[in-house]
Amino acid sequence: MNIPANSHKSENAILPEGANIFSRKVARSGHISYGGRPYFVSKSLAGRYIRLIVLADRLIVDASIPLHKEYQLV
Repeated sequence: MNIPANSHKSENAILPEGANIFSRKVARSGHISYGGRPYFVSKSLAGRYIRLIVLADRLIVDASIPLHKEYQLV
């Protein structure tokens, strides 16, 4: 998915002009692919979709990890 962002507001972020947003699914190995090259992100994100922000010569990985833990208090 490619969405050009010209001062695009995304939830809590304002992206600079010229930024592009992509979506990638993280492989079981923890890698994603962009521009024909593999990039290691994290094995803990395997199977999840993450957002990539491409700005000039930078590839920015944006991932949100929902976490809910519960402990029995003794």
